[in-house]
Amino acid sequence: MKERVIYRNATLLEGSDLKVREEAYLVVEADQIIDLGTTPLYEGMDLDGALVIPAFVNAHTHIGDGIAKEAGVGLSAEEAVSPPDGLKYRYLNELSAEGLSRSLESAIEELLRNGITAFGDFREGGVEGTLALRSIIEGKPLKVVIFGAAMAEPGQEGYLTEQEGVAGAAHGLGIGDVALFSETELASLKSLLAAGGKKLAVHGAETKAAQELCFNNWRKSEIIRILDFSPELFVHLTNPFPGDLEAIAEQKIPVVCCARTNCILADGLPPLDKMIELKMQLALGTDNLMFSSPDMFREMDWFSRLARGQSGQADIISSKEVLSIATLGGARALGLEDRLGSLEAGKAASFIVLNTGSLALRNCRNLYSAAVHRASPADILLVVSWGRKVFQA
Repeated sequence: MKERVIYRNATLLEGSDLKVREEAYLVVEADQIIDLGTTPLYEGMDLDGALVIPAFVNAHTHIGDGIAKEAGVGLSAEEAVSPPDGLKYRYLNELSAEGLSRSLESAIEELLRNGITAFGDFREGGVEGTLALRSIIEGKPLKVVIFGAAMAEPGQEGYLTEQEGVAGAAHGLGIGDVALFSETELASLKSLLAAGGKKLAVHGAETKAAQELCFNNWRKSEIIRILDFSPELFVHLTNPFPGDLEAIAEQKIPVVCCARTNCILADGLPPLDKMIELKMQLALGTDNLMFSSPDMFREMDWFSRLARGQSGQADIISSKEVLSIATLGGARALGLEDRLGSLEAGKAASFIVLNTGSLALRNCRNLYSAAVHRASPADILLVVSWGRKVFQA
């Protein structure tokens, strides 16, 4: 018989519209929410009015880089993270298999502690790198969507053969530096992904230099060029050319915003205000663990403040919408919306319980804004991921 756990006397943000439900309960069986409502219950775990929000879906990470936290601050993106000679690759190349496993284990622990129930990872290291992450995640109450990458570079002998192996081991491929790919290579990558039902995710318009190189080589921006090969996900868009955002919006391709890491690498600010105005499908990612903690509270706060500051419109986006972008938006970007991103019967039991009586959150008059602008991992009382308690204060 499956174990049933009841969480009662809570304030829930329920459903895809995050409706506030006070004095509510939530019933979990195995890894699934089987019921929720407001009928008074007198058994189960009393949450004493605490705020329950959906667990986060972190749509873009490089968790392997946690082996060198803060090592690259002050370096440009090219010096810090560009293959094959960027600082992160020098650290990764020095790692033993055991060292990589320990680093990934530590990163997974940090993700769960911060209320992240699923993440999309751009996984370096070829087939071995992908299999290493699959091995670490096995049996843990955390879902990963892996976008793998070959160790060889575009144009090198054996590149396509290696990418075929990576695509077989991962959920898709993650690429950047669109200018470096030949038309044949891009067509081949898309063909092998389509054959296996896998996704193409792209670091797009991340740096001005990458955009300019692509235009000089192909007379197109990175975005317009790669759109010919039907990517399913874009990350960054820090430096779009005129028409780039409109083209993505028209095709309804999800975009993952990673403003904190874009800023510390001095790549610039993604035009969040324009993305919102175009009603683009947005998600949030904490990106490179070398530079940014996997803290989705910080990511939401940055996103919300930057969008308002860029636009000059205090009401360009609501706090409720920002919270939805960090939860259901991420789930949609990774193709997980049928199981994650909102508190609903039939979905995975993945949620965060926030202490609204904490020093930071007491006296807050807007629950959505409190979650987005004031809450932090320090305010978490409980994290349940796929039905399992992974943190309890």
